[in-house]
Amino acid sequence: MYKVMIIDDETMIRWGIHDLLDWEEEGFTFCEDGKDGKDGLKKLLANCPDLALVDIKMPGMSGIDLIHAAREAGYEGSFVILTGYSEFEFAKSAIKLGVKEYLLKPIDEEELKDCVRRIREELTQREGERIYHSANENIAREELLRRIILQMENREELEEKIKRYQIPFGEEILCAAILTDREMLSRKESGEFQEKVQYFLQEEGLYNEKMVMDNQIVLVSSGMDYKIWVELLSCRNARLRKRFGEGLLIAVGHNVNQWYDLCYSYEFAQFMLEQDFLFGHYDVLSINTIEEQQKNAECPSTEQFIMLIEVGDLDGIRECVEKFGTYCKKNLMKEMDIKIQMMYNIMMIRNSIEKKYNQLTGQITEQMEEMNRSEKLDLLMDLYCCTLQDMCRQIGSDDSATVIKRMYYYMEKNYMQDLKVEGFAKMFNYNSNYLGKIFRKEMGDSFNNILDTIRIVNAKRLLLESDMKVYQISEQVGYSNIDYFYLKFKKYVGISPKEYKKEMIDK
Repeated sequence: MYKVMIIDDETMIRWGIHDLLDWEEEGFTFCEDGKDGKDGLKKLLANCPDLALVDIKMPGMSGIDLIHAAREAGYEGSFVILTGYSEFEFAKSAIKLGVKEYLLKPIDEEELKDCVRRIREELTQREGERIYHSANENIAREELLRRIILQMENREELEEKIKRYQIPFGEEILCAAILTDREMLSRKESGEFQEKVQYFLQEEGLYNEKMVMDNQIVLVSSGMDYKIWVELLSCRNARLRKRFGEGLLIAVGHNVNQWYDLCYSYEFAQFMLEQDFLFGHYDVLSINTIEEQQKNAECPSTEQFIMLIEVGDLDGIRECVEKFGTYCKKNLMKEMDIKIQMMYNIMMIRNSIEKKYNQLTGQITEQMEEMNRSEKLDLLMDLYCCTLQDMCRQIGSDDSATVIKRMYYYMEKNYMQDLKVEGFAKMFNYNSNYLGKIFRKEMGDSFNNILDTIRIVNAKRLLLESDMKVYQISEQVGYSNIDYFYLKFKKYVGISPKEYKKEMIDK
């Protein structure tokens, strides 16, 4: 429906025009009438009707003055002048203001109908042209954005087009983001994806430019740091997840300061999208995703896993597996490289365990096939952990000699920790006093003395192989009190740490 307004100081004229036609059938609905020139101008600018029927002669402000003021204020609707024979010549001056129709009073029904239909056809044509040009301009803007991101033209040609379409890149921070769906990565169905995108992009101020490329939505933000943008996109994705049960997969590039560097931000976003195997539990991938993995990113050795399996430390196995997962993320390892490394570790660990203990049960081939089918790193790590913990359970034994052997092996690898008989008793489900007795029986000395021996052996090694201070070595081998360390060292070596180091250097 188009909007129409009547501006006339005569109430009867206004009522008569209302009653002359079935305006809804003609495609129009009424705005509030203007009662004179000034009142009409105010209501015209407030309601912006598509068509205004204006009396040419009104007190205070004439129709011509009203039309002139409306045009200056930016009103672009259609005007029809209502005039009498005596004002006909005067009415023709309105042509300069874009008035193409006029009606002589008293107004004839058929003339009004013909006039309104001509205006309606013109409005319809104008609306069609506006939609056409708007659609084509959007297509052109998207194509320009695609060429910028893919570096398909030289800088001068692209800059000229940026000015033509008045894209406000300027010198502000720019950033690119890619929206896709995890389901889209494995199948071609896109109906639900399009519905999600439509809902996602409804929010104002979320982006500046948008384009579709390779079944993905590419957004460009201007004047907003990528970290702030990540927060906005994450919040929007959370609301999307509440509505659809699952959000979009979003990758955000880094900041750039020039429009011609936007390609690098897009390339980084594309790179992050390819890391979905590593970071499958994230909805929004960015540099922050990688930075979060920088802490505690070490790669546990097969020896560490073997030791944990032999001492029956199930929690320690899981912690080491988690460290391996973090290491993979930090180093952005490829899916196949991770799986090959993991399967190699399992074979090495299994072979080492079977040499010391009975043959392990379980089909290793089936376990590896299941790992190879894993589509997410988190799932792969769970399978890895279960396989190692299963080995641990299989070699578990109540035999006291086996328990003491596993205790000693753990002490050799973890002497720097605060180790106590009570901790091992809890781990192996033993009474602590009983465990201390059978340890002395099997090892020929007490738990504490054996632990001190292991620590002092490693302290001697560090004194010769490193430039660490004595207090640092004391902490490194598990003694938080430097005086206690000196006491223990002298007890087992006969001289102080400094004297030992000097003597060994002199030799």
